[in-house]
Amino acid sequence: MNLDAEFERIRKGLTAPELHTISQDVIKSLADLWAAHILEEDEELRIEGLSEGDYNKLSESLDIVETGGKFAFARGDSSLIEFEMEDFCESQGFKIAKGSEAHKQLCYAFLRASVQANQQLQTRHQGEIVETPQPPRVNPPAQPVTPKNEYDTFEVLRDYWFMQARKSQSALTIANTAIKKFRALVGDLKPSAVTKDHSITLKDALLAKGTAPATINKDMGILRAIFSTAEANSKLPSNPFKGWKDLAIPEREEESPYSLEELKLIFNSPVFKEGYRPKQGKGEAAFWLPLLGLYTGCRLNEGAQIFTEDVSSEHGIPYFVIKPDSATGRSVKDSKRRRVPIHPDLVRMGFLEYVAKMKQEGQVQLFPQLTVTRAKGKLGDKWGSWWSSYVRKELGITRVPQPYHGLRHTFVEHGRTSKMATDLRMLIEGHTPNTVEFKHYGGSLYPLEPLYEEIVKLKFRGLDLSHLFVK
Repeated sequence: MNLDAEFERIRKGLTAPELHTISQDVIKSLADLWAAHILEEDEELRIEGLSEGDYNKLSESLDIVETGGKFAFARGDSSLIEFEMEDFCESQGFKIAKGSEAHKQLCYAFLRASVQANQQLQTRHQGEIVETPQPPRVNPPAQPVTPKNEYDTFEVLRDYWFMQARKSQSALTIANTAIKKFRALVGDLKPSAVTKDHSITLKDALLAKGTAPATINKDMGILRAIFSTAEANSKLPSNPFKGWKDLAIPEREEESPYSLEELKLIFNSPVFKEGYRPKQGKGEAAFWLPLLGLYTGCRLNEGAQIFTEDVSSEHGIPYFVIKPDSATGRSVKDSKRRRVPIHPDLVRMGFLEYVAKMKQEGQVQLFPQLTVTRAKGKLGDKWGSWWSSYVRKELGITRVPQPYHGLRHTFVEHGRTSKMATDLRMLIEGHTPNTVEFKHYGGSLYPLEPLYEEIVKLKFRGLDLSHLFVK
């Protein structure tokens, strides 16, 4: 009978309409029901009895889940719980639209409930009594009357496009912003009522507000994609954004590298000569991140997200890995993994000793004080704001528009004057040269030795950094 009832709940979930909003009370009830489900399953195991091997295996599993759960919760990364949340909610008659506000809130609530439930399991595993809570009753949503065209809302078309195109969460965020702008500047229209004149009105209104052409192209392009998917799949008769041509973007003056005098000012400043570690500089990140940018050309968030396990050596050549990792939220601009050899100067400055110290302390991040402070944020965001302020306000260097990215340009400039091979230098800095050889071979698999031979050529003529070498 219980099994029949469960199948019936699942059938209701499969036929239920997708929900875009849900009350906080229902979110809490579903998360509490999930936590009760976890504790109930655990209690059933213990009623049956655990052998010594089963007990030890469960201990290990609980530790792994605790570490991963806390790491994910600290960063707001709900990807690990997303599938289970959807499956469980559908079994209760709640089908949640991907990318909706309800989906995000439920993922977070389930992640939090899982962490709390695992903490209770750990306590129970130590022989303490932890009662399994009475599961709350959650009534499935009433079946609404299906409108004549259920796809005639921006949100439904957006979710349909998102499902078809398999875009990233950042694309979904851009889509939400574009829809808000359309409603604010054109009106709250049904998609079937939108005409080409409305698309022109939107473009003109954005220009009148002083919106940058690149941003307008992004907004209009994503609306065109949403309507194009709807038209191609017979959800709408036409695409009013068809034929949209991107606005011309004014050429931006290429960012220049730091001058020799500016580099001297930076690397003889209190952070590098006096051990100055302001709170916003996040400990040793204040010292090492600028040096990594200077000597490897890495982007800010590539350096900020290095883990201690990413630093290693091969045939005596020290290197670190820059890689995307969905489990930890790490990302790379081109989504490619690459190895970066460590310049001998960084070794002389004590970089490897610092890495060893972090490993000995059991740190996961190379710069453990860096944290993500907002949804979809990155580890280097807050630090980058501090570095910009430090360079501009405390050191008075205002010429370089992007203070950290300027180090990347400096690496390129001095790599050229040091006669580093262009193709190999590009691989080190994270660009794949436009040749058949490199496209086929790939940066991450490229032999380390020739990359190291190029990195040791890098010199900053006229810049003496010997005061940073470990005595």
